[in-house]
Amino acid sequence: MITITKASITDFFSKTKVIFATIAAIVTFSITMYNQFKGSKTTEISGVVGLDNVNDPVDAVVRISSPIQQSTETDAKGHFKFKIDNCQTDTFLLVVQNNRTKTVTKQNEYVNASHGRTDIVVLFDSDMRNGGTYTTVDSSRHNRSRPNLKKFFQGLIH
Repeated sequence: MITITKASITDFFSKTKVIFATIAAIVTFSITMYNQFKGSKTTEISGVVGLDNVNDPVDAVVRISSPIQQSTETDAKGHFKFKIDNCQTDTFLLVVQNNRTKTVTKQNEYVNASHGRTDIVVLFDSDMRNGGTYTTVDSSRHNRSRPNLKKFFQGLIH
């Protein structure tokens, strides 16, 4: 027959609390160390700035102004690149200023944090007034072609 006394109950809970507290401390320490030393994921956002045609590069300053603040300049071919640590999936506002004409264009671009975005196209139109500010559409729409229904139906028949 097992007798339950006040002392046996106190001993049981005292040992259990120590074991529980030790396990909790080890788990907390492990999580803290993992978060401290895990590598941060870098997301690349890049594209090209052109005049009427992607083949005509533009010397420009490209800024991300929302939700983060970063700035870069285009290279000789009109390319720009941002590398952002711990980027959240979001829509970014790109503000691009043509250095020669001082024309500014603003463009919203959707960026998926896991894939980044490397196909952004910012086009300056020759009809844009020098020093003017313009808003353009998301460049992902430039890259989408209209479906060719004739080819689609021919593919179904053959």
